[in-house]
Amino acid sequence: MIDQQTDITIVGAGMVGAAAALSLSRGGFNITLIEANEIPQWSEQEYSLRVSAISAASERLLEDVCVWQTILNRRASPYEAMRVWDASGSGNLSFDAADSGQASLGHIVENNLINASLIEEIQNKSNISFIIGSRLSALKWMNDGIQLKLENGKEIRSTLVIAADGGNSQVRKLCGIGVSGHDYRQTGIVARVRTSLPHENTAWQRFLPSGPLAFLPLADGSCSIVWSADQQRAADLLELDDEEFSQQLADAFEHRLGDVEMLSPRAGFPLLLANADSYSADRVVLLGDAAHRVHPLAGQGVNLGFQDVIDLTATVLEATQNGRGPADPLFLRKYARKRRADASIMLAGMDGIQRAFGSNLQLVCKSRNLVMDLINQLPGLKQFFVNRALGN
Repeated sequence: MIDQQTDITIVGAGMVGAAAALSLSRGGFNITLIEANEIPQWSEQEYSLRVSAISAASERLLEDVCVWQTILNRRASPYEAMRVWDASGSGNLSFDAADSGQASLGHIVENNLINASLIEEIQNKSNISFIIGSRLSALKWMNDGIQLKLENGKEIRSTLVIAADGGNSQVRKLCGIGVSGHDYRQTGIVARVRTSLPHENTAWQRFLPSGPLAFLPLADGSCSIVWSADQQRAADLLELDDEEFSQQLADAFEHRLGDVEMLSPRAGFPLLLANADSYSADRVVLLGDAAHRVHPLAGQGVNLGFQDVIDLTATVLEATQNGRGPADPLFLRKYARKRRADASIMLAGMDGIQRAFGSNLQLVCKSRNLVMDLINQLPGLKQFFVNRALGN
């Protein structure tokens, strides 16, 4: 027996799924949002470890769904410049917002803060039904929609199903959509630190042979670090006490920001590249990590997911304006082709950068340093990369 009938069902209430619910709700659809796990809480007293570099395009989406001002009022850290350099040579890059007439290149924001702000807004929407703590167990395709069965026995009939349930997407698996990619055999170590020199509202990144190390500025003057390292090296770093880890962290960063003091525990997460073979199936579309996973070296993961939301919303609204339903196959394929093409370029670019900076070959080292210096000296080329970072 069907317990609920809805226009659009979104599986996964992380940042991308929650943003999709709010964005699509503006089209007047009845939406059901399903999340298998409890929503992580945001604390005003303590920074969470996972942060994202939110681009200008993502900021506009969050503003459109009425949460960006809430985020700014709570805690967001604008970064006005980026400094990137190679540990194996003299190559370096500098990007400044002022050169483009912008106040900032983006904002560093805690993932939990973005998610919590989106969920609060969702709970104010009468056309969004939010189901927490229920896992999807089956999908059944019907003539006029898809029947979703949850592990608690509840059944939902939906015209369109959106997979926003992460890299191990259950929806994607039930649709039989394959994934290509590879494991970098690296771990990303995250922590919050205080440095003896000011971060200057700058995102800093040094490319080490074992992986990039980034210091991202936070509003209280501290930094969020993301240290990507080969698995054994990362395991050894995670085993160190705070004093020894701080010393190795400062050494690896050439003491660019002085001495380092740990302000939080450390955590590690695996680094993968993944791209779904298709971003759509019959009455189903994929968003965010369910569709693609990218190396965190440029902080583009969630921005890619938010761009999925922007493009899907435009596509679904175009379909309904043309007298079609939200799951019209012609329009869903149009969305899938565009997003997969755009995301594939980004994934290939990030993968190429990671491989180039992970190589110890002399010719590769010289070549990448020449390229970095060339970009740094050509204003037009630098502007291109700034525009990509802004999401323009």
